Amino acid sequence: MSTQSRTNRSATSQVVRAATTPLLTKIEIGGAIAGLVGGVTMAVVGAILAIAVGDDLWKAPKLIATFVFGLSALAEPGFSAAPVIAGSLIHLLLSALFGALFGSLSCRAWKMPLDYGAPVVLGFVYGLAIWLVAYFIVLPLVNPLLLEIYAPSFLIQNMVYGLMVGMIYSAVRSAPAISFNKEQVAH
Repeated sequence: MSTQSRTNRSATSQVVRAATTPLLTKIEIGGAIAGLVGGVTMAVVGAILAIAVGDDLWKAPKLIATFVFGLSALAEPGFSAAPVIAGSLIHLLLSALFGALFGSLSCRAWKMPLDYGAPVVLGFVYGLAIWLVAYFIVLPLVNPLLLEIYAPSFLIQNMVYGLMVGMIYSAVRSAPAISFNKEQVAH
């Protein structure tokens, strides 16, 4: 067999392997699961904080829904199905996406060890980073109304989100980050 044939066959197998690599690997799926758990926990903490200060229990999902419905999402006090459902779905989608990003970054970029402490600490820092970017960059540009309502509660909720993502991710992650190489991730 000629060198050219072996080179072509090797290149073809690499293309086939790349084409069959799943869009999301177990790293991102584990992160997405952690993100969903973190998002639900974040919502529960937000509801508890709202009740504690005498605010509307459904305010957070309705505020998120203003991205879709505008200020009409806040028109009715209490539960309003469309804004609450839309806001909750957007929140959970973002929670899963940020969790998947955490999983990918922790294994691929940060090479985070598997032990329990590192993911939790990194998750906490990640939650704070999300808050900083959201509160000081994204919200002022996209929806300044959220700034005046979310100040201390939003910070607490993001810290809880980050802690939960770190804890859950360390529990669902099956192998140390160092052991992953290109072939293992592709399968």
